[in-house]
Amino acid sequence: MRALRRAVLLLAAISGALAAPPQFSAASVVNAASYAGGAMAPCEMVTVFGSGLGPASPVGMQLSPDGRRAATTLGGTRILFEGVPAPLVFVSASQVSVVVPCVLAGRTSARVQVEYLGESSPPVSVPLARVRPGIFTLSASGRGQGAALNWPDHTVNRAGNAAPRGSVVSVYASSGGWTSPPAEDGRVADQALPLPLPVTATVGGLNAPVLYAGAAPSLLTGVLQVNLQVPADAPVGDAVPLSLTIGGVSSPAGVTLAIRSATAAGSAFLTSPYVLKAGVYKGQLHCHSTNSDGAQDPATVVTTYRDAGYHFVSLTDHDRVTPDPGVPGVLFLPGIEQHPNGNHLNRINVPDVLRGNEQAMIDATLAQGGFIFLNHPNWPGGYPDSPNWTDAEMEAIHSYHGIEVWNSLVAPNSNAENRVDHLLTRGRRLFLLATDDCHNVHNTRCMTASTVVFADRLETDDIMHNLKSGNFYASSGATISSVSVAGRTFTVTTDRLSNIHFITAGGRIVQSTYGAFAATYTASGDEVYIRAKIVRTADAAMAWTNPVYPETR
Repeated sequence: MRALRRAVLLLAAISGALAAPPQFSAASVVNAASYAGGAMAPCEMVTVFGSGLGPASPVGMQLSPDGRRAATTLGGTRILFEGVPAPLVFVSASQVSVVVPCVLAGRTSARVQVEYLGESSPPVSVPLARVRPGIFTLSASGRGQGAALNWPDHTVNRAGNAAPRGSVVSVYASSGGWTSPPAEDGRVADQALPLPLPVTATVGGLNAPVLYAGAAPSLLTGVLQVNLQVPADAPVGDAVPLSLTIGGVSSPAGVTLAIRSATAAGSAFLTSPYVLKAGVYKGQLHCHSTNSDGAQDPATVVTTYRDAGYHFVSLTDHDRVTPDPGVPGVLFLPGIEQHPNGNHLNRINVPDVLRGNEQAMIDATLAQGGFIFLNHPNWPGGYPDSPNWTDAEMEAIHSYHGIEVWNSLVAPNSNAENRVDHLLTRGRRLFLLATDDCHNVHNTRCMTASTVVFADRLETDDIMHNLKSGNFYASSGATISSVSVAGRTFTVTTDRLSNIHFITAGGRIVQSTYGAFAATYTASGDEVYIRAKIVRTADAAMAWTNPVYPETR
């Protein structure tokens, strides 16, 4: 038995001698919460990626016998910052999580070395910053649902357990900086130690008052706890954007909280853009003439749409406002398609060509009293590989009226419901439009889609008012006869047998009625939004309502 033990030890020694020394680079040192690279900060929890960093089987954090301090040697691994052993949280062969020693405060860089079983990596110089906030997430990916607890029950904030408006939420982050009094390296916090740097937070883009920001009691130094109050008018939903700014530095985007109304669901009611009007008017808000890249002159395009049963038409030639061709029997709305930074958008009932970025065009169009929407977000190559608009681009701008949920021309990427639901789920409020994007009236896809407005009169002011208020529906060919909301009930009717779906956060279908002329959905009050979709059974032509929203009295 002794001989066998000696042989095993000898093999282990030989294996260790043959193993390659630890290897990593400055670029592979990232914030342990957000996975953002760049400079690290004293007291920040970071993750180092590389090879030969530790044992093949991962080893988690180990505390001293009194439970007050994290070990600086774990599984045979140490990490040295300017020769100072750092408290270790997790070690494996390819990944090590560690807290940067707080004693490095004031330095602009630090040499970092990883030791494993006596082998050392070459020293790597990594820049230091005063602070670098990142919010931990439940998925441990740096994006999605943030790591947060709802007060007063300290349950995990997530879909199905949202924080009420006005309540307090504890958010956990890795930021660096230092506390007052100074925290000890590797110490498990046993009291509240405030961060002296200024800390602010936003929820859904609104200021969320910070009640405490500092060491997280019972957790290792390097974890920051921020107690914030959810704004009373914050957007509700399962994925409301969350941001922290510490010492003037903001956390990366992409982290969210689940927020709900502060009142019980039983008192909820639905707010709706739909108002009963005397008329129903079918419109085309995206088509082109020879004034840009269309095949027919303006009068021919407008006449063809009039003869196909359209009541109003906007010619949206590229970078040019086409004058009214004077076709009788149809309302003409001047329009234009512009594409700042390659992102296409339509401006309706506007007088001129604008210059500037997307937000500048939105702001100017609103000031002119126009209507503006984003075009074919899934074109040309499809989402997520090659969309015209990325999610980040659509989230970076605000106040546009809507998005083309359907664009007949850009098949097979015509349907953009997934993009609409993404934004609605994140608390944005917007409308759904359907257009042809017609460039040649002989194309069979032209004269198929429409934006249908409920209005009293076929006049510019009345059509524009109901467009901007959302009193319309989008159609690829199906008809919505009526949309009505009363209390918590949402009713949709159509003229032909259809499958009627009610859809809410994440594009989830919460109720379906098959082969019917009407359907009613009763809201629970917890939905972020509700929209209806009609699919005609005879030919699969579709129609979409604009969203309605649960509110409380």
